Amino acid sequence: MAVAALPKKESALITASYGLNIAESRLVLLAITIAKEYLHTAQPHSLLVKHIEVSAQRYVDMFDVPKSSAYRLLQDTCRSLFKRQFSYTEAAKSKDLWHRTSHWVIDIAYMNETETVALRLSPAIIASIDELEEQLSSYDVREVANLTNAHAIRLYELLNTLYRKSETPRVSIEDLRSELGILEHEYERMFDFKRQVLDFSIKQINEHTDIKVSYEQHKTVRTISAFTFKIHMKE
Repeated sequence: MAVAALPKKESALITASYGLNIAESRLVLLAITIAKEYLHTAQPHSLLVKHIEVSAQRYVDMFDVPKSSAYRLLQDTCRSLFKRQFSYTEAAKSKDLWHRTSHWVIDIAYMNETETVALRLSPAIIASIDELEEQLSSYDVREVANLTNAHAIRLYELLNTLYRKSETPRVSIEDLRSELGILEHEYERMFDFKRQVLDFSIKQINEHTDIKVSYEQHKTVRTISAFTFKIHMKE
């Protein structure tokens, strides 16, 4: 099956609604990085049957976690990632949209002797490999290595994209929640959303990454309805 025949997501992982935890986010980022390296000498369709191998040592080198716990963490993360789903939209031949749900990986495995895990990416992820490559090459994944919250990683990716495009649009609260993978019943009060998600993530981004972020909030009547982000690259 050619990759062109697989379902296309609208804009890779940035616009997909999902709620990976920090360990899952890191594993996905590293697996896609390894897949990119594999594609230097292979065709994209070969990823349909390719098991991406991630060693505990490479995980340690990338994210500076203790070597003693890295392999166990990788095993646990593979098991939890195997159960995860994400949703996206795809244009049909008409003007209608397909609302699709996919798993991140098809199957997982691990090898105790080499402290290595292996996972096979789902066709929906492989179908977006070009977009994913462009997105991941836009920043060094080590920039998010010290972010301890999946929402912070998502926000960094969004802000990095806006910075590269030199855009400062108003982002509605609905779109921002969707971009960060926040469900309807989570952080329903604006106070909780700002304190536990937005401000927390921006604090981490400002401390641990290559960009500096602030924001302005906009109100409709007396209710916050949108944000505008100011993004600067650190010296």
